[in-house]
Amino acid sequence: MPSAVPPPVAVVIDPGDDAIHTHTALAAHHPPSGRITLHPGPGTTSETGLAHDLLAALGKPPLLPGRFPAGRQPAWEAATAWITALPVNRLTVLRAHRLTARRTMRLLRCVPSPVST
Repeated sequence: MPSAVPPPVAVVIDPGDDAIHTHTALAAHHPPSGRITLHPGPGTTSETGLAHDLLAALGKPPLLPGRFPAGRQPAWEAATAWITALPVNRLTVLRAHRLTARRTMRLLRCVPSPVST
């Protein structure tokens, strides 16, 4: 009998950026229901830019006011806090195949591990 619990991470590769998949993912974006669609800004390669895109997808301000000590990434701290605090149960990343390995790993560190009982 198949499990009713979805896997902690599901990966769908769409290197052709099929318009149907993109439109479906964007239409499914509904933060109050826990469905987040992250659409990384085109042409950006910075980790901080990805954190800003994630904050915007979560409906939170992407630019944080204030000054921060060198070496701190407050955008990632804020994104991690919000993705943990909100009832996010699905994160869809458009054009994920375009992310560098470093940015992909940074994003995965932000997503809380599922709790198993």
